[in-house]
Amino acid sequence: MHRQIYLLVAFFLLLGSKTYSQTPISVFQDNLTTPNPMITDGNDLYVGYYYSDKVVKFDLTNPNSPPIDIVTGVNRPYGLAIKDNMLYISEFGGNKISKVNLTNPNTAPEIVISNVNSPIGLEFIGNDLYVALEGDNKVAKIDVTQSSPQLIDVVNVSSPFEIEIVDNQLYITERFTGKLVRFELNNNSAMSVVIAQGLSYPSGLTSDGKQLFIAEAGASKISKISTSVLSPTVSDAVTSSLLDYPSGLLMHNNILYITDFFANTIFRVDLANLSVSEFSSTGQKEIKIYPNPAIDKLNVYNAPSKEYKIFDMTGRLINSGIIEQNSINVSQLSLGNYILKTGEITKKFIKK
Repeated sequence: MHRQIYLLVAFFLLLGSKTYSQTPISVFQDNLTTPNPMITDGNDLYVGYYYSDKVVKFDLTNPNSPPIDIVTGVNRPYGLAIKDNMLYISEFGGNKISKVNLTNPNTAPEIVISNVNSPIGLEFIGNDLYVALEGDNKVAKIDVTQSSPQLIDVVNVSSPFEIEIVDNQLYITERFTGKLVRFELNNNSAMSVVIAQGLSYPSGLTSDGKQLFIAEAGASKISKISTSVLSPTVSDAVTSSLLDYPSGLLMHNNILYITDFFANTIFRVDLANLSVSEFSSTGQKEIKIYPNPAIDKLNVYNAPSKEYKIFDMTGRLINSGIIEQNSINVSQLSLGNYILKTGEITKKFIKK
C-alpha cells in the first residue's frame, strides 16, 4: 500500500514538473548585429542594432522578409519609443535623443535633446518622454511638444537601464546593482522602492497585464514578477540553452520577443503554449571561442572574417587586428568583460 502511494506521489510530481516545464522558444530572426531595443507599430517591429548604429524594421507577419533600414548613423541606439508617427531613439554613444519620421524613413535623424548622459530606456506617458540616464543615475522626462525640451528630474536611481510603466508605477532595472525598483509617478514625495534584488545584470523590461518580465542578461534567462502585490516574488519565466545574453524584451499579441545581444538573434515565446519545445538551427558553423575566461590567448574557430575588433562593455574600441593561427593575443587587456566582433558576429568573453 505504501509503495502504491509513493508511486502515485511520484506520478503527480512528474506531471507537475511537465506542466511547468520550459516554455517553448523559437528563433524569429537570426544572423543580426547586436540587436537590443524593440518596439512595435501595428505589425511592424523596429529593432536597434547597437554596433551597426542603425534601426531596422521587420514584418511580424512574415518572418522570412528581410529587414528594412529605417535610420542609420544613430550612435549606439539603446532605447526606442513611438508617438505620432515619430520614432524616438536614445543614442547611448552620442549622449542625445533623436527622432525620425516613420512616414519618411531613411532621412537624417533630428536631434530632440543633446548633452544627456548615457540615455538608455525610453517610455511615453502622454507628451512626456521618460528616459533612463545611466550616466547621471536618474530617470528624467522631457515634453516632446516643446521646441527646445528641457530635462525634468523624476527620480534618482543607480545605473538605470530599462523602464516600464504599469498603472502609474514606474519600474526600473538597476543593472549594476542587480535590482528592480518601483516609483509612484503620481506621488511627488515618493521615493523609489526596491522590489527585487540579487538579479543578474537585469536589463530589458516588458509587461503583460499584471505580469512584469525581466531580462536577466547575466543569468541567460527571463524572470517575472506580479505587479499586483507590494512584495512580489521573482520566478523564472523563460529558461533555455538558446539564450546567451537576453537584453531587450517586447510583448505583442501574447508573444514575448527577446533580443539576444550576443547570440545576434531575436527569439519569440508563445506564452499561451506551455508545451516543451526545442529549436535546432542549421546552416553555417557557429563561431567558437575558448578558453573563456581567457588569460593570454583567445582561440577563435569558424570566424566569418580574419579581421577582429575588441570592445569594452561601454562600446569603446579597445583593440583590433588579424586573427592569426585561429587565436588572438589578449594578454595586454585589463581584467574584465569584453566583446569580440568578427565580421557581423559578436561574442562575449572575459579576461582573467
